[in-house]
Amino acid sequence: MKKISILTLGCKVNQYESNAIGKELEDNDFAVVYELCEDADAFVLNTCAVTNEAEKKSRGMIAKIRKLSSAPIYICGCSSQNNPERFKNYSNIKAIYGTSSKQELVKLILENTDDCIIHSKISSVYEDSYFSKGDRTRVVMKIQEGCNNFCSYCLIPYLRGRERSRNLESIKKEIQMHSKTAKEIVFTGINLSHYGHDLTPKLSLINIVQLMREFPTIRFRFSSLEQDIITDEFLTILKQSNNFAPHFHLSLQSGCDNTLKSMNRKYLSNEYFRKVELIRKYFESPAITTDIIVGFPTETEEDFEDSYNFAKKCKFAKIHAFPYSLRSGTVAERFKNVATNVKERATKLGALDKQLQKEYIDSQVGKVFTIITETQDDGELYVGHTENFIKCYVKSPEPLKLNEVYKVKIEKFYKDGAIASIV
Repeated sequence: MKKISILTLGCKVNQYESNAIGKELEDNDFAVVYELCEDADAFVLNTCAVTNEAEKKSRGMIAKIRKLSSAPIYICGCSSQNNPERFKNYSNIKAIYGTSSKQELVKLILENTDDCIIHSKISSVYEDSYFSKGDRTRVVMKIQEGCNNFCSYCLIPYLRGRERSRNLESIKKEIQMHSKTAKEIVFTGINLSHYGHDLTPKLSLINIVQLMREFPTIRFRFSSLEQDIITDEFLTILKQSNNFAPHFHLSLQSGCDNTLKSMNRKYLSNEYFRKVELIRKYFESPAITTDIIVGFPTETEEDFEDSYNFAKKCKFAKIHAFPYSLRSGTVAERFKNVATNVKERATKLGALDKQLQKEYIDSQVGKVFTIITETQDDGELYVGHTENFIKCYVKSPEPLKLNEVYKVKIEKFYKDGAIASIV
């Protein structure tokens, strides 16, 4: 049996697509591993281009593979969509695909052709010819592709194309496939909040929530949302769904109105804050997490302080803070850069992240939640996540089963989560 090594960089959408490639290969009697493997007969690398660092990692991974093995390499993803020419001058690279038609790599692996095939056309429709294998506990499920927002710093709309959505029947079939083993489904997409806007008749994430009511034993959450989806109607139906996990990753990018305008984010901080308050009106202990860019070209010291203080005001459970990365071809590339002390800003925001994480977990001490056991930490503590995505290290006098649901009580902050005990 031939072995394929699949390596994935970047977002949950890439993760889904890599798992889908893996499932098709397994269906064709290949052994698939999702790590760098010296004895693999071929490698699939799914690349990322959201930042310069991500592209650098994509190129670095090719170097690692070639140092380890002379086996064929099949490349796909955003980095190879952005610049396929950068990857073609290696003798063992057999295919360079972009963000579309990734499932064709399976056919190429089966055929084992000598020529290097380059494919960079972006599909105008949602490609729905394959399902992802996922894992036993938490399945990532892609339901949307592309983005129409064109934030001034972002290259992804140019690499992923316009928004397009997966039909509801296809989503239901994949949920049914996972329903016997999966305990949680995470719905993902490039601009997930706009799911269904392009379909006829139009749908929305409300239709996904209604669909999940048919699978009450599966907990579900959304990977990332924009503030415009947060309405009374949306939150009402979420609140009525007993299997919804109240973790809202609500993209912010900056808490400063000047910077938000420069970013073309289409909302201001007061509107975003109203959505944060609205979530907390409907849910008692929601985890509201976010992304914040530090050092955007127009961000002055005063702008950063506004962003920092706004994040503090929102009391996020987690902040993913990262420095701005200039992407060639975006509007922001033309902006005069006035941002200084970016490293110091990132450090300061990182310290706030740790402070807010602890404050959030401290506020949940004594409360009872449901976890799904995933792993064991050093063979002693069981690890799993609550519905509001607190990572729990669980003490138990009796052995626990993995991929099972348990009630736990939060005891105290610990590492990157909390110590909890079985109720």
